[in-house]
Amino acid sequence: MIEALVAASVLMMVISTLVPLTSLLLNERENLQQKREMANELHNELQPFLRENKRPLPQRLQKTVDGDEAEFRFTAENNLLKGCVSWENVNDRANQFCLYGYPEK
Repeated sequence: MIEALVAASVLMMVISTLVPLTSLLLNERENLQQKREMANELHNELQPFLRENKRPLPQRLQKTVDGDEAEFRFTAENNLLKGCVSWENVNDRANQFCLYGYPEK
């Protein structure tokens, strides 16, 4: 009887540890996927600014990326072009990712 009670308590301890850990890992996986999608979209949006010097800076644009609202900002810093994207992740926390590039001459 004691052996069964100890085994059940060990099993419950393992389950109570693994369930929150699994939930956290799935949440972080989704956050990383979202960050990759935002970085990819920022790269795509930055290309016309790098190739065509005719676009006025600074510039902002709102866009939906895979169902998530994102704000893209493009500014000039020294001789570089800076593009940043801001969004709220799965945990409702603000995230930002920036890329820099040299405009074509």
